[in-house]
Amino acid sequence: MNDYLRSNPPRFLGADEGLSLLVRGGGGLAGAGVCSAWWQGAELGARSWAKRWGLVGDAAQARRLAGMGHGRMAGFVAPAGSSAELEVLACWGAFITLVDDGFDQGGEHASVSEVRAVLDPLVEVLKGTTGARAGCDAPAVAALEDLWRRTVVGTAPGWCARFAASYASFAEATCEEARWRQESYTPSVAEYIAVRRRTITVAPLLLVSERLLDAWPQAEVLHDVCSDVVAWTNDVFDAGTEHAGEIGLVGVLARERGVGRGEAAAMARAMIEERLDDFESAAERLAVLNPHDGGVRSRIERVRTFLYGAVAWQYESRRYRATLPVQHAPRNRAADPIESAAVRLERRLALAVAPGGALPDRCAGRVLETALLLALLRARDTYPKEERELACWLEERRAGADALDGMLIDAVLRPQTLPADAAAAAASFVGDAVSSAGGRGRLKRSMLHAVLHVLGGLRLNPAEIPPAAGGTVSTFTLANLLAVRVIYAQATDRPHAVSTGERFQLADVLEKGSGRLLWEASAATHLLALNALQSCRPGHPVVAPAVTGLLLARDSDGAMPFLDSQDVWLSAVGGLAFLARRSLRPYTARMGAFVAAWQAPDGGWPFAAGIRQTDVDTAARCMEFLHALDPHRYRTHLARGAAYLAAKAGPDGGFPTWREGDDPDLDMTAGAVLALTPHGRTHAPLVTAATHYILDTQHGDGTWQRSWTLSESSVILRAVDALHAARDTLGVDSVRAAAAITRAVARLTATQQPDGGWGHTPDHDTDPLSTAQAIPVLARYGPPHATAAATACLLSCQDDTGRFPAPPDQTGPRPLAFDYPVVADLHALTALTRPQADVLDRFQGMPARMRR
Repeated sequence: MNDYLRSNPPRFLGADEGLSLLVRGGGGLAGAGVCSAWWQGAELGARSWAKRWGLVGDAAQARRLAGMGHGRMAGFVAPAGSSAELEVLACWGAFITLVDDGFDQGGEHASVSEVRAVLDPLVEVLKGTTGARAGCDAPAVAALEDLWRRTVVGTAPGWCARFAASYASFAEATCEEARWRQESYTPSVAEYIAVRRRTITVAPLLLVSERLLDAWPQAEVLHDVCSDVVAWTNDVFDAGTEHAGEIGLVGVLARERGVGRGEAAAMARAMIEERLDDFESAAERLAVLNPHDGGVRSRIERVRTFLYGAVAWQYESRRYRATLPVQHAPRNRAADPIESAAVRLERRLALAVAPGGALPDRCAGRVLETALLLALLRARDTYPKEERELACWLEERRAGADALDGMLIDAVLRPQTLPADAAAAAASFVGDAVSSAGGRGRLKRSMLHAVLHVLGGLRLNPAEIPPAAGGTVSTFTLANLLAVRVIYAQATDRPHAVSTGERFQLADVLEKGSGRLLWEASAATHLLALNALQSCRPGHPVVAPAVTGLLLARDSDGAMPFLDSQDVWLSAVGGLAFLARRSLRPYTARMGAFVAAWQAPDGGWPFAAGIRQTDVDTAARCMEFLHALDPHRYRTHLARGAAYLAAKAGPDGGFPTWREGDDPDLDMTAGAVLALTPHGRTHAPLVTAATHYILDTQHGDGTWQRSWTLSESSVILRAVDALHAARDTLGVDSVRAAAAITRAVARLTATQQPDGGWGHTPDHDTDPLSTAQAIPVLARYGPPHATAAATACLLSCQDDTGRFPAPPDQTGPRPLAFDYPVVADLHALTALTRPQADVLDRFQGMPARMRR
């Protein structure tokens, strides 16, 4: 271990200590992931500026710059900035990135002399050296002179000299890195950290964001933490792709510690968490030293916002899409194979948590949204290259597509082949949608027909236009309904079937964005609404900036996902799983703060940060996590959440997904029981009624209706957990509950496949997600041999990165599946951890009737 690690051993603040600092210091976590709504102007301004000054030489470079989203970066790090301020920051981000990328042209690293040839003239520009451009016609020099003139207007005294010194330090450090590569030198961890802090260019960008403020030398420690966290996060993203000759924190740690890259990446992630603790400690000291100076806390909050904003952009940007490193088994080869698999999975999951506490996994691209995006781009005819990419992606998936995806692909790529009776051919899909969407079945049918019209010109029946909204509906239902009504009215030449007010309302709904790439995080709703608006009001000013965001939201294959985030939901689910693992528990303090920060004014939680619509499932998951993490600290959040859930309960005891009065859902009801049971007598009548709903809706074969999931074991796990949690609640029929659990367990044991696992249903092949969701139920209530076989099956599914790849089982719009890969990993972690505790207290936890 080198001197740096001896004097700075990795450590975490305890949950209480860390959260105390977050709370007293302002925390700033509510701002993590928030991007200014002005980001589109900054994005387009930076692209135009880079093109004007020759920083992008051809269409390929321009498209690469567009994919980085520097306007998003500016919106994240300075969410309260003006449009002009954001454009300056975006231009600096583009400039720094394009100059840096020039050092690696053609896959070859630049030499020290080549780096100096580029950077020295830039440093001279900043120093104001007369004739800095003499003999140098590089576009970067001219571009910097222009950007510098724009930047220095109104700056605080001494700022220009401080910035020039900071950029010169970056230039020297970049030359040092080039020398390391040129000489094949392997730096120590301490050497690497000292140089990397300067090459990441966070310090210059921070200074740009603070250029109107006076110097504050005491803030240097906060700036250093920002630089380290952003640099190390970038290095963790590169952990799986670092090549020979490249130098990164993960590789340096692996060599110095004598460990594999997977273990080294987990170490690097722990170091990031340590530096975040350092930030809060330093911020607290500065605040204590200046107790009556409100400007100090404001400056601290400004730097904190920059830090978490920069990290949020890293996780969102297509420039930073990580390839996971290989996770080798623990060096103790005699270790329990279950624990060995869990350790490998822990390392993978540690990398999944952003420094701000969010779990921002990426949703995979899907046919529906990709086809709708292609239709929108064709209608506007402004992105021919992207149109070709989307069409190729769809064509490549035609051969393996299911019937619905195949119909959608054919409709958008070969509309002439769409049969006249395509609406009838879609009847089977509509039937599934009607049965899984409660009272929204008619709207689902109309939505599918509207999609087929947008994609392939399906003739619509004017008699099937859904009625206008009545009463209160969710934001998603409102946008979908308005879009479908507009599409039907336009397609059937009955424009007066939809009022002018509804058309304006559709545009107004889309304009009420929150700075997200996608409206309410949903590409499906966003794209259907944009296609509707394009059909009735071509060229509406809402559409063009929306397309900019949609293109940035595509996945690494260029396809369009269903959602751009469900980070609040995932953080709650992940945090609860992390609490059971000692090495992951330190991350839960910030995960809890992140979740708590996104509680909405109505007491519920949205599934993604920054969206308006709350839902029962996310509220229940957040309450479960916060209660398990620290019920006293979060008592106010939990009380407000309980009131939110209580208001949603239906007369039959069931809970809906979105709004009170909607049809109840088993998953939502079971979640409400799990969230409300810890509140004891306060909500005992609600828990009792909800438990009776769960019992009344069980099918004779031991299953329950699958609504937001495709997997039988998923809904069984949720229902059985709820019945177990409510077993001692006054008024719950324990005999009926025991019988229901027995039927559910019997269903799982009867449908267990020969390999020990389960698929979505008995007719599907085994998959690790369905298997992982069955294991906790069997471990608590089933025969030990079935649990052992299931665990062995699950272990066989782990890949070399520690993950458990599985087909998705979440659905939306129901019954269409969407894929967040980390969901399978979180359930696998629980399956490898929770059963061990359940077996120990199995008899104590079982109803008396089942013990016999």
